[in-house]
Amino acid sequence: MKVMNKIFLMGLAVLSLVSCNEWLNLEPEDGVIRDRFWKTKEETQSAVMGCYTSLMEVDMMRRYFVWGEMRAEMVGVSANADEYLIAIKNGEITSDNEYTRWAVFYRTINQCNTVLELATLAKERDLSFSDALLKQFEAEVTCIRSLAYFYLIRTFRDVPYITQASIYDDQPFMIPKTDQEAIVDSLIVSLRAVENNLPASYNDVASTKGRFTVYSLKTLLADIYLWKGDYDNCIDLCTQVIGSGKYSLVPVGREEVLIESMTPGVSDTVYYPNTGDIASLFSKLYVTGNSIESILELQFGTDKENGLLSLLLPSLPPLQAKMDNFTEYFPSSAIDRGWFDIRAEGVSYKQGYVWKWIGLSRDEFTFRQSGQRYANWIFYRLADVILMKAEALTQKAIATGNKQEQLAEAKDLLQQIRTRANAPESTDLLYKQTGAIDGKTLEEFILNERVREFTFEGKRWFDVLRHARRDNYSERNLNYLLRLAILAAAPEKVNSLQSKWQGSHGSHYLPIYFEELQTNKNLIQNEFYGQ
Repeated sequence: MKVMNKIFLMGLAVLSLVSCNEWLNLEPEDGVIRDRFWKTKEETQSAVMGCYTSLMEVDMMRRYFVWGEMRAEMVGVSANADEYLIAIKNGEITSDNEYTRWAVFYRTINQCNTVLELATLAKERDLSFSDALLKQFEAEVTCIRSLAYFYLIRTFRDVPYITQASIYDDQPFMIPKTDQEAIVDSLIVSLRAVENNLPASYNDVASTKGRFTVYSLKTLLADIYLWKGDYDNCIDLCTQVIGSGKYSLVPVGREEVLIESMTPGVSDTVYYPNTGDIASLFSKLYVTGNSIESILELQFGTDKENGLLSLLLPSLPPLQAKMDNFTEYFPSSAIDRGWFDIRAEGVSYKQGYVWKWIGLSRDEFTFRQSGQRYANWIFYRLADVILMKAEALTQKAIATGNKQEQLAEAKDLLQQIRTRANAPESTDLLYKQTGAIDGKTLEEFILNERVREFTFEGKRWFDVLRHARRDNYSERNLNYLLRLAILAAAPEKVNSLQSKWQGSHGSHYLPIYFEELQTNKNLIQNEFYGQ
């Protein structure tokens, strides 16, 4: 059993007293909380750990995946999928779809708000509770709350923004929506305020990878800045994380081989990766977890299984790898001469399964059985930071007339990821290009590389939407979404989906669940879906 899981379960027991089934229906229990549970730093730590535990709940896990992947093109539904997953895949989403429920996220937010509001009570009673430790706990739950809101705004756009705990009798529960951009700005301010209050590491690897550190805070903040379009701050934070020396890409060696070219008298250079290194990468990233590359991941174990896996495991998993689309990003081309990308067969997928989360071996068909379903969920790893910086540099360069110095740096960062992945020439959008680098070509190149690198890691829809909404949905940027529809939807649904995505920006977000509208009369349904 992992140390982190023991602490998480203790925390869940404490915070179960301040969370209820529906966030709008929280029962005020301030007297119970004050008198019984906020007396020591140990009880406060258990409450903080409970906030992390809440991120691991089954409904949360499924939403990280469904919200980030289902409207994109790499995941398909099987005959075993329920009506809600099928509707999302077909672009026919209504306000009674179970995946439009956001209550589980607001329960996490309320738990974080409770710690922020009441932790000082414990410090007043416990003389051994230092100012520094209190600030650290407050910083951790600020980060957890910010992560939860970041998922909400990317999924629903405008949402209720609540920073007070729902524990008092006289608190209002009818909270209207706040504009997405205002929430983004508030998240930035709150994270900046606690930036210096977190350690660089903890006493054990599971805690260092599973709890927020100063560097996972910077990574989350960089991602928020990228969404906002503040590229200078994104670049600065990514540079700090990359330069920290705390992380490195899991290495994969490769052999350079000269072979006879298809053109007589000319040799070609190809690269063959070390298969043992590929197996090691798969194991370190996705089987055992907490690799040297990992920045933040949820710590599952034998005492806390990953509820997402029930959607992916045999037999007849509701969700599968959409195999037809893998050739789009991992093509088999004669020019590669046996040179292949390591991220395809055996890493991302295997025999149609989402292998990244259910497999136990890259080379053998062995998957997680009952009692082994504890693959860590990766929020961030170094490859993400490298590609975020490359994207931000590219956007800066485009805005300043394709500034070549910035584009060259972005290309070099991109190449770090491609070299480790042994990505072949057939997927190089700048292959044999001489002269100036075109910024929009590099932009598309980086976006394509992100789908190869982060397939099934809950990022694809958000990546495409981030690109589409730039420059107020310029025609070229909106085309990222329109092209996605061709691959994501069934052929008979493509035209309908493109019409929705082109006709209303509100269709890029989910509707508010109908019960939330009935409970909270100050909520207004997202514009595309009406009331």
